[in-house]
Amino acid sequence: MVLDTDADVVLLTGPNGFGKTSLIDSLCLLLNGHYYRERHPMVSYVGVANSSGDARVEAVVEYAGSEFGSKVVTVCDNSKGVSDISSADGFCPYGISPELAARCSFYYQDLLSRLFEEEDPQVPRLLEFLRPLPEEVSTVQESLKKARVQWKDFVTRELKKVSDIEGLASESAINEERKRAAIAFRDSWQELANICQTQGGITLPRREGDWLFLIKSDNLRSGWERELRNLAADCLALFLTEKRRPAANEKPSVSLGLIEESLNALRLNVINRTGRVEEKLRSLLEDLPDDTALLPPRAWPIEERYIAVASQEIQELQAQVSVLESLERHFDNPAGPNLQTVLVTLRDKSTEWLKVPDVGADFSPPSPVIEWLRQAASSDLTELADQFEKWLARVAARRLELVQRVSDLQKATRHRKELLEKSRQIYDLLQDPRLKSQFEALAGGGSPLFVSMLKTVLQGTDVPNNLLTAIERVRKAVLQWKEIEDLDERRKVALHQKTIYLKAKGLTESVTQALEQEVGRNSVLNTAILPPDEVIKDLEGIVNHVLKCFRLVDGIWPVRFGVKRERSRKSGSFLGVCAADGRPLSAFSTGQKAQLGLAMLLGFNYCLNSYIGHNIIALDDVTTAFDMAQLPRTAALIRQIAYATDDASARRQVFIVSHHEDLTNRLLDFLIPPQGKKMRILNFVNWTRDKGPQIEQREVVPGLKASAENRKKFVDALDFICSGN
Repeated sequence: MVLDTDADVVLLTGPNGFGKTSLIDSLCLLLNGHYYRERHPMVSYVGVANSSGDARVEAVVEYAGSEFGSKVVTVCDNSKGVSDISSADGFCPYGISPELAARCSFYYQDLLSRLFEEEDPQVPRLLEFLRPLPEEVSTVQESLKKARVQWKDFVTRELKKVSDIEGLASESAINEERKRAAIAFRDSWQELANICQTQGGITLPRREGDWLFLIKSDNLRSGWERELRNLAADCLALFLTEKRRPAANEKPSVSLGLIEESLNALRLNVINRTGRVEEKLRSLLEDLPDDTALLPPRAWPIEERYIAVASQEIQELQAQVSVLESLERHFDNPAGPNLQTVLVTLRDKSTEWLKVPDVGADFSPPSPVIEWLRQAASSDLTELADQFEKWLARVAARRLELVQRVSDLQKATRHRKELLEKSRQIYDLLQDPRLKSQFEALAGGGSPLFVSMLKTVLQGTDVPNNLLTAIERVRKAVLQWKEIEDLDERRKVALHQKTIYLKAKGLTESVTQALEQEVGRNSVLNTAILPPDEVIKDLEGIVNHVLKCFRLVDGIWPVRFGVKRERSRKSGSFLGVCAADGRPLSAFSTGQKAQLGLAMLLGFNYCLNSYIGHNIIALDDVTTAFDMAQLPRTAALIRQIAYATDDASARRQVFIVSHHEDLTNRLLDFLIPPQGKKMRILNFVNWTRDKGPQIEQREVVPGLKASAENRKKFVDALDFICSGN
């Protein structure tokens, strides 16, 4: 089939499904090397007429207006993948992308969103064409992309060498556990205070209900450590007057330990007052695990020597910790910045501070100060700050290591001391005549004496009194809280041991984020080379000149263009459009978007024609979204670009697809060519699978009887419409 399209205007008409849009798609593919993803080139053939699911077509395309003559275009298609197009640049020889060339020359009403960058992220960016990247910038960006991949591999490999802290809870988890332990302690302490007052005649230090906590909240207040120290001091004053009060900077675990000792003294006091040896024995066994073996009298001297040696070691380690703590505090400054902050500030700001404005002798800074600052700036402040930071880190790491060692030794020694003391007390009680008959067989044998054995014998005796039970409840809450504080100390030590890892991780994350940002379209390089504002304004003016030809409601014209940037869009900066009154594109009606889309296509086409490489414009179903009042204005635009100029470079051959018979007839009336111009009609009358479309070809001839006066009136009317009145 040979189609004669040698005309200024080619009108394609006929029923739906007969191939009109497919012909326009073919033109777009051959001229621009582009097809829209909704328009698979040979989707009707692949998988239907061809059992293999593959198709290939080769066309020789010759465009008379192109300096490149003819091209051979090959399209290979299949039902699964993307079409393969050779010579995909069509007649676009100067670097413009096929997608952008299609956007500037082919209008599809059903793909209207493809004309607006803010509605479809896949739309080719006009800004990227208007601001071509210098070769140097492109080289830098490619290097950054490679560096990003290499850096990601390096970071993943290196950070894997240092595993995360295993077996330790996170800080947030510890805070939650601490809060629960504090609540249990607070409630059990209040209960104990009430029972002591009513049953034992003992007045314990009382605290308000929200003690340790924020008002009407379960969150610990900022000074809870101080409040805990105060309670420990009050307990010592009541039960253990010989003990020293906790220091102002004492850790919570120490305060809790003193409270525990006070509770032990209270429990012993209560037991002694009851006078029942069974009660005393039960109390001693209460907090010992069932599988604990009591120390026999022959083992007591050995255990005492071990405890004495361990206590001496604890004292020596604590002395070392005190020295290291004084070293850390030595360069602090409660009234201002410490030495490390001073060094870092001098490093970062000294050069800037030395650039003193010229204000005359009366207000110049004192010269000795400037001279001192100059001498300080001449030092290698970066090296000094780094050395000092490493020294502080080394001191802190050693201190934390010793603190952990002290904590472990104290815990082990405390456990052994408690077991030794309880073993003595229990063996003494077992010699009491009131118990001797029950436990003589156990205590007198040579086998180890386990706690579970004694508890079994005690079964069936009287239930402990409420006061001892309340004391034990508080002790358990204290022990639980102490475990949490010990866990927090271990976490801090482990974290500090990984200081280098954490610092490296922070640095690598910063570099990674910088590389990720710089290889994207929102990079600093891309932003820095956006097209000048005057270029955008010129483009805006051309589009508004075309848009004015339509009949528009108030507030739409003139539209405004602007460069927009959204973090959520990976496609970077884009050309946004809004109405004169600030209305966003999303508030436009379908008809208003169609008017704007057509104006933008024509405006872009004339601006970028030398890059596009052909003078063809195709309009598929352009009139569907317009009311009848807009039809003559649309026709006037088409006449202006197809007929109205003698400058061949400014004229466009226009292909129009119309799907409606009434609109086709009206278009024919308005598009009748003047003398010397041509219009042809391709009427699609049928389509079959074997032969494809059946097309009738007609040429439109102006009425011969039209007088010169009537023709002039028609031209004047169209000029009036095109002027925007």
